[in-house]
Amino acid sequence: MFIDRSTRRPLSLRLLLILLIGAGLLPLALLGMWGIKAVVDQHHEDLERATLDMSRALASAVDAEIESTVAALVTLSYHPALAAGRLEEFYHVSRDAVRARPYWRSVILTDGTGGVIFRSSMPFGAKGVRLTDPESLGQLLKEKRPLVGQVREGQRGGLALPVRIPVVTGGKVQYVVSAALLPDRIHEILARQDIPPGWVITVADPRNQRLARSPEHSAFVGKPVTRSLVELMASVDTSGNGTALNGDGVESVAGITKLPRWGISVIVGAPTSLLDRALWTALAMYAAALALSLVACLGAARAISRRIIGGINHLQQQASDLGQGRPVQSHTCGIQEIDHLAQSLQAASVDRLAVEHQREVLLGNLNRSLGSLRVALDQAQEAARAKDHFLAVLGHELRNPLAPIVSTLDLMDLRGGDVYQRERQILRRQATHLHRLVDDLLDVSRIVQGKLSLNTQPVLLNALVARAHESILATVPKRSAPLTLALPPHDVWVQGDEARLQQLVVNLLGNAVRHSPDAPVRVAVSGSGTTATIVVADAGTGMSPDVLEKIFTPFYQAPQSIARSTGGLGLGLTIARSIVDMHGGTITAHSAGLGRGCEFRVELPLGREAIPAAPSVPWSAPRQAARILVVDDNIDAAATIAEALAVSGHDVRVEHSATAALSTAADFTPAIAILDIGLPDMDGFTLARRLRASGLPSELLLIAITGYGQLEDRQRAMQAGFDLHLTKPVALGALLDGIETLRAARAS
Repeated sequence: MFIDRSTRRPLSLRLLLILLIGAGLLPLALLGMWGIKAVVDQHHEDLERATLDMSRALASAVDAEIESTVAALVTLSYHPALAAGRLEEFYHVSRDAVRARPYWRSVILTDGTGGVIFRSSMPFGAKGVRLTDPESLGQLLKEKRPLVGQVREGQRGGLALPVRIPVVTGGKVQYVVSAALLPDRIHEILARQDIPPGWVITVADPRNQRLARSPEHSAFVGKPVTRSLVELMASVDTSGNGTALNGDGVESVAGITKLPRWGISVIVGAPTSLLDRALWTALAMYAAALALSLVACLGAARAISRRIIGGINHLQQQASDLGQGRPVQSHTCGIQEIDHLAQSLQAASVDRLAVEHQREVLLGNLNRSLGSLRVALDQAQEAARAKDHFLAVLGHELRNPLAPIVSTLDLMDLRGGDVYQRERQILRRQATHLHRLVDDLLDVSRIVQGKLSLNTQPVLLNALVARAHESILATVPKRSAPLTLALPPHDVWVQGDEARLQQLVVNLLGNAVRHSPDAPVRVAVSGSGTTATIVVADAGTGMSPDVLEKIFTPFYQAPQSIARSTGGLGLGLTIARSIVDMHGGTITAHSAGLGRGCEFRVELPLGREAIPAAPSVPWSAPRQAARILVVDDNIDAAATIAEALAVSGHDVRVEHSATAALSTAADFTPAIAILDIGLPDMDGFTLARRLRASGLPSELLLIAITGYGQLEDRQRAMQAGFDLHLTKPVALGALLDGIETLRAARAS
């Protein structure tokens, strides 16, 4: 039911005081009851802790005494008379040991079957000697370890505790040496303790017989402990507390510590009547609490008389909390206007906190989204690194078999004349195509990483496009449709990387030829103003508008039949656009539709004309013979390179491991060493350093041939001491030209 507080009459000050006193006494009454219980419980815990601590300390002392007795018996058992079987002599030794230890009643020697040989308190060879605790002897013969028996009265009277040790020979118990320990020895340990009045200490043997007790030791020794103590001891593992009746019938808080090795228990009991003192103490505290409560209530009554000031102060605190964004607590003081204002402040606080909470939720969602984006970005970067590594390894592995193929074709060209000329042309075209696919894969990886670099210089666009046109013609010798070239009458120069620009034109022409098998293709060069233009147009399959939007996307290929007549990896146009962008130009594609051909237009900034360079010597020019060491674990690649060099007149040795190469180099003394980087036993970089340090002539030329062709691979080769880095597959002409260039440079 809703109560309209605005209609409630303010209470009188007298009534408020009465209600305040009653409300103040109630929590104190509850506090008093709780305090009594807490004090009694705390005292009970203190008793448990004290009895357990004392039982542990006494157990340690009793254990030390038993250990001392066991150690003395062990020393006694080592006497030569016992080992030699001189039992009568050992009898006298045992009597001396008893006289030296006043708490030993006697020493008993039994054989391995439990038969008594002698008791030191009786003459040697006396008849009728018996054991007072045969059960513990039987247990020792079974377990073959020192143990303590049960407190019993001896054959000549008096209680004693048997402590027994085995004498083991050859894995069997030959003798058992026992000492009858007087309970008074254990009682002395207890008697030294300063215990509070009413406390009782009991030491029980393995059969729960009292071994010692303090106080009234003589009255209780040898008697069993109470049933309630036996039940409590059974519930304790090694140490613990509980409540039980002691031998005097007094309920006690008992602390129990067991010695598992000997079966002895130490019980320290404190009468529960001591808890009554704690109860009276708690009652005194309760009375004091009530008195304090009364004083507090009177003080509160006085404070109520100034409730108006208190109400205003609370409103000030509410306003401060609202301004600082803290929750505002509602408070009523019985004054209508102040109560209404406090409720308004609380409502405003709830609204503000709700808005703040919503903002924090939104910020949390935003932070989680950003975290997810960072994780996704890290995963993408890791995937990109894995992809780049895979492409590098793939390029290396694909170039390795290409190397002997290209070298073999070079040899066939040198030796074959016109024999199998058509077949050689087919093989060279396909090897060149495969080489271009590998280069495309690696170029895309470099483009994505931003590692594709340019070696810019003045480039004559007329000659570059003509060479690209010629190379494409060589790959399609039987093409029926024309592949025309249109060059301007004047030279067109651009500033760029000649190799990359030729790659650009070859990619565009290759793309046009693949999509126009029976249609003409035309490439034209022009230059006007500040722009050089290359146009590659075909009358082939053409492209739809949706395909035209995606053709520069990596690995994208226009839909085609399952026969894949156009082939390729879908990288040529991607690489072409990247090359154009790096040269500061533009590339566009246009098609009127399917079946209506396609046109690609490249625009590049014009550059300056280059200074003419001296003509290079062709690789087929005569060469001076040299000793050359070829090291490659690919047997075919090594053999073809070696044979090509031998045909050119060089003296060649071939090895397939770094170890063999070092051995051969020492005898052969090569002038040139051609090394593969990926050798099985040592990489080519290490081999190059070893060759440099092996004492060979300093003018030794080192050439690296490897499937790894990125810029960092070339830099690493130069740092390792190589003079030249070539990427597989290496044409014979390029290899011979490289050798002659290095020799000429070294000679100058």
